[in-house]
Amino acid sequence: MTHQHNAATRPRRFRVFVTNQYYANRDEYFAHGQQQPYTFDEYVTQHLSLLKQQYKQHLQHSAASRP
Repeated sequence: MTHQHNAATRPRRFRVFVTNQYYANRDEYFAHGQQQPYTFDEYVTQHLSLLKQQYKQHLQHSAASRP
């Protein structure tokens, strides 16, 4: 049995994290009565380095909170 299916887990988790961040950002704009100025692809392109940094912090925080 191969374990190739495990390699796809990490990019999927990052994609889910990025999607959640995008919608949180969109909701923040909406809460202030504004429309988000970019699409998902534009958001990711413009904020990729920040998203990677936030994802690493998220992983560290998640690992630290596990028993």
